Amino acid sequence: MTPAAVAISFEIVAILITLGVIMRTVPLQKSGKNPMAVALFLFSLVSLMFSFAYWLTYTLIRQEMRMPFAANEIGEIAWFLLLASSLETVFRNRDFYPKKETIFTLVFVVASVALWIGWSGEWLQDIIYGFAFGYFLLTCVKSLKQTDALSKTQWRILGISCAVIIFSQAGTFFVPEGAKKPLDLFCYALMFTVLIWLFVKSVLMIKDNNGAKAGDTKSALAMAFSVSAFAFSTLYMSSGWFYLAALTFCLAALPLKFIALRREVSA
Repeated sequence: MTPAAVAISFEIVAILITLGVIMRTVPLQKSGKNPMAVALFLFSLVSLMFSFAYWLTYTLIRQEMRMPFAANEIGEIAWFLLLASSLETVFRNRDFYPKKETIFTLVFVVASVALWIGWSGEWLQDIIYGFAFGYFLLTCVKSLKQTDALSKTQWRILGISCAVIIFSQAGTFFVPEGAKKPLDLFCYALMFTVLIWLFVKSVLMIKDNNGAKAGDTKSALAMAFSVSAFAFSTLYMSSGWFYLAALTFCLAALPLKFIALRREVSA
């Protein structure tokens, strides 16, 4: 298959998976204890699906041209904002700011935006993305901290890993040409190792919360949303086949978020 055919196939699968989660989410509005969180989550899914649909249309029409700032970027920005709002509706943690984690998250977001600008040269687009993504990521971090979903050791591992990823990615701009590929491979190995760890942890937490009572499901919900945040961070730092691998994790996180939210609003 040509690269374009692979991309088109992934886009079609992405639309179908998102549509499937949307159809499963709609009934939750009538049976859940927090219809606002469900509604915001549903709107976020619709925004993401239209983003994929625009992406598919553009790929079919203009395969050889880079996509400009357009509807798919607006859809992804809405996706981040609506997901963050959905999570905050569950936790109501607008005034909860763990100092160390908040500062580190903001530094990580600013560094990520700087890297995106270095790769694409698109200042306005990347800065706007950074605000939306930063809000979502900060909401995830606050929720993880509020529920003690990660131990102190796990927070240290996650923080060190993110710092190494940022410094390594930045290093690719300065190292000799022969060292760029090994450094790139190291970055990918570290990013996907952390992503797999978070994904597996999320699956296990959801499994452990099967049939949990009210109040016992919030940590699993925070982790499921956080997996999505890290998956998109990995996506925006990847290219080629690694990009498609990161997109696979982004799609796999959709049913995780749905199951965790269903458990929370039904508990």
